[in-house]
Amino acid sequence: MAEPAHLRVYRFEPGATFEGGLVAAIERMELTGGTKLLDALFVIRDPASGVLAAVDRGAGARDSSFASLLDFRLDPGRRDAITERTLAEHKGGVPRDMIEAVGDAVQAGGAVFAILYAGPPAAVLDEAVQRSGGELAADESVDAATLAEAGPQLTSAVTS
Repeated sequence: MAEPAHLRVYRFEPGATFEGGLVAAIERMELTGGTKLLDALFVIRDPASGVLAAVDRGAGARDSSFASLLDFRLDPGRRDAITERTLAEHKGGVPRDMIEAVGDAVQAGGAVFAILYAGPPAAVLDEAVQRSGGELAADESVDAATLAEAGPQLTSAVTS
């Protein structure tokens, strides 16, 4: 039997800074830490308008790289397209209703980052989250291969 996956959910209050550290940490944890990324979701609300923006691994992985994750962070025009693609039904993606439930728990200017992985704890990710002004909201073992399968634990983590 395979070891359980780990679900970690991080919360960012308004004013958090995202300068590429999360994306770099994900790459490093996969390349050097023996950790396998199974799924991920980043949801943020624009500080001025409160509009939801989101990217999940399913939408980001279509480019076979982390390029769309960087586009999401740096390019508002691409962010809209990536959010639209993330919210659309696509194979392996986080369901729209789950993304919207997570988004409902995020205040304007805030964000939530959820990651599902197998392997050792990802200290490099925790450090990047801390540098960005985030904090760990949930850490639990789950019997899931995707965030969609860990939906109850994910939504519980962001709504409690």
